[in-house]
Amino acid sequence: MKIAIELQPCCWARGGVGTYTWELAKRLHNQDGLEFCGNLFNFCGRNNNSAALENITMPIRINKTLAYGLYKRIWEWAPIPYQCLFRGRVDLSVFFNFIVPPRVSGRVITTIYDMTYLRCPETMASDNLKHLQRGIEYSARRSDHIITISEFSKCEIVELLNIPEERISVIPCAPSLPEKPEEFHVCKKKFHITRPYLLYVGTIEPRKNLERLLQAFDRLKQQYHIPHQLILAGGKGWRDEGIYRTATELPCSGDIVFTGYVTGAEKSALYQNANVFLFPSLYEGFGIPPLEAMYHGCPVVCSDAASLPEVVGDAAQLVDPLEVESIAQGIWKVLSDDGYAEGLIKRGYQRLERFTWDIAAEKLVRTCKMALERPSCISY
Repeated sequence: MKIAIELQPCCWARGGVGTYTWELAKRLHNQDGLEFCGNLFNFCGRNNNSAALENITMPIRINKTLAYGLYKRIWEWAPIPYQCLFRGRVDLSVFFNFIVPPRVSGRVITTIYDMTYLRCPETMASDNLKHLQRGIEYSARRSDHIITISEFSKCEIVELLNIPEERISVIPCAPSLPEKPEEFHVCKKKFHITRPYLLYVGTIEPRKNLERLLQAFDRLKQQYHIPHQLILAGGKGWRDEGIYRTATELPCSGDIVFTGYVTGAEKSALYQNANVFLFPSLYEGFGIPPLEAMYHGCPVVCSDAASLPEVVGDAAQLVDPLEVESIAQGIWKVLSDDGYAEGLIKRGYQRLERFTWDIAAEKLVRTCKMALERPSCISY
């Protein structure tokens, strides 16, 4: 049985979807009668994707006649069968970015990471929101099976899209970081780190609840006179103006640092040297950064919302993301009690044993076999 893996997300700026795709794809090898190949658009062969596809050993079928961006814009009305864009028949196509292109023949698996577009539409860029609103319900109906990344997201998909739970498999994420971190003195100089610091890693956007985090940090400064800086490491996101405005208006504004985009090596160095990692998100389908912090021995304070309790278990201090005082007191508990912080670190290492990319790839192989063996419930 031949299985085609969508590799396009690997070639975008390596965010969550791209990382998930790449980490799984590089672990897929022919086995148990399954033969894997990759599908990739590369118009006129003009893009050098060797770095983006590093360590992916499956043969890759490349379409050089059509740009992927153009294909997305025309696929709803252009009568182009998806399989005609790539040579050779396949029995199963696996997509990793929510949407199944129209006119795909054969069996299909798609990946739906979360239901942000229905639960928190105000936190999304309008173009991306419209794309998901147009395509997810069709994609869910068209798929023989759906992959998601947490039991929380599975329940959300069952409830909001009315998909039977037996058609959904959970394949969790795992930490994905370079082996060698950047030298910390380089990060200190680049990001103006002059004192002990608390760390957040992620996009600067409303869903991450950063305005309340900033207010909690200011409260800690006022009430406990902590010496720390607050380092917010990540690129700009959607509707981030209020976050930056809040940061400039607080009395502690001089101790708040926005780094902008950080490399994987820089991120590792920041994790290793932070006193506490903070992740107060309002909504996450999974939430990899807390696991990354655990990997580097940094105690974690995170939200008790959405999938996060499922991910961190008893290895993090959970807080109410809607209450500034809860966030502040959770941070203070970790900062003020070395024994408690050490306990979180120890439990964090233990927690990581549940989340590895090798385990995830094994689950993907089993999911593909199941989708091929069961009678299809889809008409195409």
